[in-house]
Amino acid sequence: MGFEKITLEHKRQVLEELADIKALFASRNWFPGTSGNLSMRVGDFDPEQFYFAVTASGKDKSLRTPEDFLFVDKHGKAIETTTLKPSAETLIHCEIYRLTGCGAVFHVHTVFNNLISEFFGTDGHVPIQGIELIKAFNIWEENAEIRVPVLPNFADIPSIAELVPGVLDAKVPGILLRNHGIYAWGKDAFEAKRHLEAFEFLFEVMYRQLLLKGATK
Repeated sequence: MGFEKITLEHKRQVLEELADIKALFASRNWFPGTSGNLSMRVGDFDPEQFYFAVTASGKDKSLRTPEDFLFVDKHGKAIETTTLKPSAETLIHCEIYRLTGCGAVFHVHTVFNNLISEFFGTDGHVPIQGIELIKAFNIWEENAEIRVPVLPNFADIPSIAELVPGVLDAKVPGILLRNHGIYAWGKDAFEAKRHLEAFEFLFEVMYRQLLLKGATK
């Protein structure tokens, strides 16, 4: 389906959902400075042709304006005439959509995801086991364990995007950038939000466990 076939109503619905989520996350201080980015797919998914709305670069995410989002194609290029620029990390969203067919991708910077990603950065993943909120990812085994991938935070975004296919785990809807932030996704905005909140809870629990144990590496 070409972008011109996507209804105006659907586009407006996506923009409204994104605006509400942006306001919620901003209230939690998950967008320090102008950091972080959000996106939601519009229309049907085809790995060779898809579109999504994404936050515009350099905007204060605590505000709600008509210039908060723009629509881009599978290459992260704007598909409507606009002066807005997509977030610098849009290419990472493109790869996640292409590989998963998900409906939304949320990226935030928090103290806990920065600390945990740095602590486990040289391992290439964060091992999490036996914490209740792993169930948020529809993993129900007793004492379940997941590994959240950690990618290096290169200044060159395409170099990061190239690494995504090699680490993406279909069972774990998240990827960390070392000392930077997390990308979490889901089939829709509700699921992506649930996954993101679960990751943030898990990272905080792990951080506090490490403090209690006096852990060093």
